[in-house]
Amino acid sequence: MTESPSGQGLALAPRPVPGPVPAWAFPAGTEGGVPGGGPATLRCDLPGRRLAAVRLVLDAGAGREPEGRDGVATLTARALLEGTEPGGGTALTAAFERLGASLYASADLTALRIALDVPVTRLGPALELLSSVVREPALADSDVRRLVRERLEEIAQEDADPGTRAMRELRAVMFPGEARASRPTGGTPSSVDALQGADVRGFYGSAVPGEATAVVAGDLSGIDADGALNAALQGWATSGQPLPTPDSVRPTAGPRIVVVDRPGSVQTYLGLGHGVPNRAHPDWPLLAVASHVLGGGLTSRLNAVLREEKGYTYGVRAGLLRLRHCALFITQGAVHTEVTADAVADALTELRGVVSRGVDAKECGDSVRALADRAPAEYETARAVAAELADAAANGLGADYPRRYLDAVRAATPDEVARAYAEHVDPEALTVIAVGDAEQIREPLEKLGYATVTVSAAEPAADAG
Repeated sequence: MTESPSGQGLALAPRPVPGPVPAWAFPAGTEGGVPGGGPATLRCDLPGRRLAAVRLVLDAGAGREPEGRDGVATLTARALLEGTEPGGGTALTAAFERLGASLYASADLTALRIALDVPVTRLGPALELLSSVVREPALADSDVRRLVRERLEEIAQEDADPGTRAMRELRAVMFPGEARASRPTGGTPSSVDALQGADVRGFYGSAVPGEATAVVAGDLSGIDADGALNAALQGWATSGQPLPTPDSVRPTAGPRIVVVDRPGSVQTYLGLGHGVPNRAHPDWPLLAVASHVLGGGLTSRLNAVLREEKGYTYGVRAGLLRLRHCALFITQGAVHTEVTADAVADALTELRGVVSRGVDAKECGDSVRALADRAPAEYETARAVAAELADAAANGLGADYPRRYLDAVRAATPDEVARAYAEHVDPEALTVIAVGDAEQIREPLEKLGYATVTVSAAEPAADAG
């Protein structure tokens, strides 16, 4: 900012004009394997990321639980965090904290996942500690009994959340009863309450290390990450009975409307779902763009109508639920009870609109940029990179999948996005779940004429005592 030559005031410098977004590609990894039939490995060097992220994924998700043992995968993940001695969770946490490290474990339908975050300079000692956990976990009866009680309390809390209840009902209705995906990933009150330490030990003992993948990401310059992984995991073996093969049952189509009764509720939580192919299908990136067009932000089609124009809701989301053998396109959000049927009608209109009028260039471009241009920030940390690589490995997609996905998103065109949506999502065959006061919302939903309305009573809270 300088004085103008005429002396009439200050001359302002031109406003900076943003340039093009720099090219960015998802970090590549180097594939390997632990000698002697151990886990596959993937090393991803991220200069400047001084926190290393290790992700170990075992092919032992809830989808491979023995019959009648729903929830054992989740309990196994939590029992691993107790370490090598009964009641040793606090001591194990302290041991990792002395290294500046953190250990987590979880299970979903696809995999049992163990996560370790540690400064790169202490990767070796942290992996040694992890080695003791995966090789010789206590999985003690006393710990399992306590974890069962905690899980029952957690289920009761989940039952009280209408969003969780809606998504649980959506899966239960869309998948036939024999499909593991139709039942809660973490088990039901009855299945969890019946689990014993022997069930947890048997399940973990049947996981095959040779079917696992270990990912390490971070600034690995000058660090023998492969050697550290080999030392930690070589010779690790289990000897249990083979786990059941996961099923590949597909979701069934609607139309149908199911009301989960919550008497007195002042809001209705809505979930609308339809089965779509899994991430291995070439149309998955196009469906991701279509989902963003519909419900990926406050300017999306659904929010423009239901939130901004009608004031029915604080926000609606649309997205894709990842499963191994398939996926679900889901629209969800809470609306005021008295406008439940109107909100469903308007949502159906917008979902039909992609088929009837397509996708325009601006909203396609905005969605592509939102999904692809945010990737550098979304995957800034070693944690995020390692988690994405591990998830791709767990689902058999290959180490280059995140890069291929982003490239396909950037290449999406309006016509192709509309074509993929119309091919895989039939707006006349949706499953609609409404968690709310059935006395107030059933009749208006029936008057829509979309599908027969059935009412399901809300499940009573589990006895967590």
